[in-house]
Parts: sequence; C-alpha cells; structure tokens
Amino acid sequence: CTTRCEEPKCEFDCSKAGSMGCKTVCPEPVCQWLCKRPKDCPKPVCSMQCEQAPDCVKDKNLVVPLPSGMDRVGRAKKARKEQSKWLVGPWSVCSTSCGYGVRTRGVKCNSGRDKDCESIFHKPYDKEACEENKGCEWTVGSWGSCSNRCGPGNKTREVECEHHKCPGDKPEATAYCEGHGETCEACEVTIYGGGLFEGWEHTFKAGSYSSSELEYEGVKCDDISSLEVVGARCQMTAFQYGDFNQQHQGWKATFREGKYDVEAMEANGARNNDISSFKLVKLPKPDPPARHHDLHPHSAPGHDSPGNPIHPSVRHSSAAAVSAV
Repeated sequence: CTTRCEEPKCEFDCSKAGSMGCKTVCPEPVCQWLCKRPKDCPKPVCSMQCEQAPDCVKDKNLVVPLPSGMDRVGRAKKARKEQSKWLVGPWSVCSTSCGYGVRTRGVKCNSGRDKDCESIFHKPYDKEACEENKGCEWTVGSWGSCSNRCGPGNKTREVECEHHKCPGDKPEATAYCEGHGETCEACEVTIYGGGLFEGWEHTFKAGSYSSSELEYEGVKCDDISSLEVVGARCQMTAFQYGDFNQQHQGWKATFREGKYDVEAMEANGARNNDISSFKLVKLPKPDPPARHHDLHPHSAPGHDSPGNPIHPSVRHSSAAAVSAV
C-alpha cells in the first residue's frame, strides 16, 4: 500500500508590495490514498515549505518567474533540515522489578529521516540503565533453637534481601524465647565410686542427706570418684562434715548441672574425695525479662514482634564441669 501527495501549485502574491516585497504563496498540499482498503494504509504525511520569492519587484504587472526545479529542491531540503528536531517519547518501565536493568524510549526525527536531525543535534539516548526495588522481597529463614535450654533466652534466624534494597521494614532476626528441655524440671545427683562414672553408684532426688543417711544408702563417703548433677535448675551443695558443717567449720562445695571427676570436684572446693553430707535443691525459675507493655512475656516461638527485647542467656554452668563422657 502506498500514498501520494500532490505537489501544491505556488504563486507570487505582490498585492501587498512594499518593504516586504512579493511573497510566494503555497496552498496546503492535497494528500490522497492510493489503496483498495484504506484501513490498511498508513496516514500520509505531507509538508511544503513556502519561501519568500527571489527578485521581488514592486511592479504588480511584472511577471516574476518561479525558481527552477533544482533551486526548489535545494531550498526545500535546507528548510526541512532547519525545521528538523528530535521527538522523544517517555521512558518505559525498568526491565526488572528487583535489581538493575534497562529502560528504553522512542527517539525519532520529525522529518522522518534521522540524518536530517543528526546534522544539527546528536541523537538522544534511547536506552539507559535503571534500578528497581518494588519487586524485591526479604528472604527469611527458620528460627533456630533457643539459646537457653531451660528458661528465658534468645533465638535467631537468617534475614536477607535478594537485592541491596527491599521495601518495608526488615523482619526481626532475633526474638525472645523460653527453653523447655527434657531435664529442665529434673533434679537429681548420681554419685559414683571405684571408677570414673562407673563402679558403684547411687542416685538421689532433691533433699538433704547427712553422713548416716548416705552410709545407709551404701555410699562410701571417702571413695567418691565422680558425680553427675542432672537438672538445669538443680544445685548440689556438698559439705566436709556429716552434719552439714553445723558443729564444725569445714569446706563447702557447690555443683550445678554437669559431670565432675575428682579434679573438677576439687576445683569446686571438695577435698580428698570425701563428701560427708550434701543438700540437693531445685532453684526457682528466674523472673522473665521486662517486656514492652504491648508484648506478652511468653510469645510463641516464631512470633515476629518489632522491638522484641533481647534477653541475655541465664544459663550458668560450672567452669569445672567435665564434658559428657
């Protein structure tokens, strides 16, 4: 499908002769469709630059010839270039919704030929780098175990952004928790003799045991080779004398959850493998940490609450405790 524009017929108009001289008057070009189906044809674009006639005279009766064909073509080209300009469209959206991408725009010369505009101005860029973050999302991992096996502690998780900028507030990476291990509520001590965590053994629940009670249970007080305290809040206080040092002043040693050999017992204050009496007690639960007024102190695991306080671990194990054998 093609289009054709009829060339307008230009005439001189000297009716207003004066300092301005005669002018070439050109009517608007007439454009016609040359196709069977107009809906398939592009709209024709026709233009004609009218110029002031050369060699104008004031005599209205004098016929001034039109410029030659070559002159008209040359002047039309010059006029077209002088009126040429770049038409720039809006930028497109970024090619990605998260990260770095490219955006584009339409750039064309109004004359229909880029070389007309390029001879006057450099062509504007039709593409450039862009950055977008509205589609970025936070990647959140699973909560880890509580830092305190029994009682108040902290739990953590991985929180990362797939790009360096993610919309919205960063999800909490640390939260309050309470540990509930298998032995949190337990409290007992097993005393061994004749070998390291072997030989004869006797297990005791919470309570007070004098030398006579230990002897009745079969404990050889001067032959204790190791002991194990079970229970996060369990505490054993051993005494040198069988009456809990009430009548005599002697050493006193304290043991928390863990395993202790002879060296570890001595490091805690027990001397000569001799424990004549002891008290085993279950300590009370520590108070929960102060919380923000609108947060419950016992948040469920995995609860996301901005501003959750971080509670330091309250678990204290003896430096002299021996690793499990």
